[in-house]
Amino acid sequence: MTTLLEMRGISKLFPGVRALDQVNLSVEAGEIHAICGENGAGKSTLMKVLSGVYPHGSYEGDIVYDGGTLAMKSITDSESKGIIIIHQELALVPLLSIAENLFLGNEVAKGGVINWPLAFQKTRDLLQKVG
Repeated sequence: MTTLLEMRGISKLFPGVRALDQVNLSVEAGEIHAICGENGAGKSTLMKVLSGVYPHGSYEGDIVYDGGTLAMKSITDSESKGIIIIHQELALVPLLSIAENLFLGNEVAKGGVINWPLAFQKTRDLLQKVG
């Protein structure tokens, strides 16, 4: 397999707290990873570094994606590379459907009008992938 993503020596400091200390993560193409650990272990911080919530320069270390070094300044930068973070909350908006929650903020729309048949088809396709 080919290494798709590497986070090398990632350290993140907050006032009085070292949230991450030389963390390394390697993901091969085609792999799926879950980041697990106790509260305060640094899971969310690591993912916020990867997703650009904490921009390049606010942490130490390197992120290499698909052979190139990333220096993301925002979530928009990571999303443009196809790096999307699924946060740990089980239901983003309990009153919305699965399709509405899946595409919340990325609605399947044209001209400001949501294409519900396409959204529902994409939802079926995604759910079929994960069983």
